[in-house]
Amino acid sequence: MIKRINIIIAGITLMLCLASAVAQSNPGASAITTLGVADGQAACCAKAAAVTDSYDPLIPQLFAVDTKTNVLAAINTVDNTVDILVRNTKGDSLLKKVAYRADKTYKRHDIKFIYRPQSVAVYAGHIVVLAANNDSSFLAVLDLEGNEVNKLKFPGCANAFSYSNEAKTLYAAGNNKFGYDFIILDAANGLDQLTPNDVAVRHYVKPKMSEVIAVKDPHGIGLTVIAMVVVFFALMILYLIFKQLGASMMARLKKKEGKQEEKTGIPASTASGDTHGAVYAAIAAAIYLYDEELHDEEATVLTINKVSRAYSPWSSKIHGLNTYFNNKR
Repeated sequence: MIKRINIIIAGITLMLCLASAVAQSNPGASAITTLGVADGQAACCAKAAAVTDSYDPLIPQLFAVDTKTNVLAAINTVDNTVDILVRNTKGDSLLKKVAYRADKTYKRHDIKFIYRPQSVAVYAGHIVVLAANNDSSFLAVLDLEGNEVNKLKFPGCANAFSYSNEAKTLYAAGNNKFGYDFIILDAANGLDQLTPNDVAVRHYVKPKMSEVIAVKDPHGIGLTVIAMVVVFFALMILYLIFKQLGASMMARLKKKEGKQEEKTGIPASTASGDTHGAVYAAIAAAIYLYDEELHDEEATVLTINKVSRAYSPWSSKIHGLNTYFNNKR
């Protein structure tokens, strides 16, 4: 094993020596080759950096920083603000310079109409804030001092935005209860010059489950089969449950009767199904006869007499009239 390692080390040393000799014999070619590789790597790195700088993912961002001034913007969900922070010159801590409030929340009961900050970013020396409520959104452009430069409202619920520096276009997207909202803002004149005419809103409505079923099963055969299978399966489960419950109750009853027979020595009463019908007839006849003996014998004689009724003031209608106008003053 040690011999093999020594042989490998010797081979590597020999290759390095040969490469050094070739470089010394033709230094210009070596320099040109090295420079070409370096230039190619630098070009690739610059291109990758440019692609990386131009790529802005369409996702919500809670924090943003300006690399030139080190100004940090952070979304404060408790106070419904965007806090602009700067570095403390006396230490490594951060100080809140200003807080941009997206909307008032104090004594507000219309919660679904309150604008709440969704995303924040820094573009071209401006802090861009996206806020939205249940059905609309707005884009606020601030300077690095926290002053509002421009504010643009547009329909649609957006919770993320992205900016393309090459196309000078800002894209925003979000979800709503019906589907998705996609907003395109033309920023050719600058973010601080956005107008409602620069906004294009696209909506996508997700199909309902009933519509999907109607497309996949236009005649309703599959839905009918599924419904019948579910119903029969539920009935089968109920049948098994009640059958098992009845068997367990009968077993418990027989066990109880057996214990009672062991204690008293009297055989348990027979089941109700074994009782003869004549027994029930005799019981019913006895109850009927007993009920008949409770009544006295009464003569069925009808005594209908006509009674003459004399005049009675209770049946006179004149006493029910208002006598106020009959009184003379």
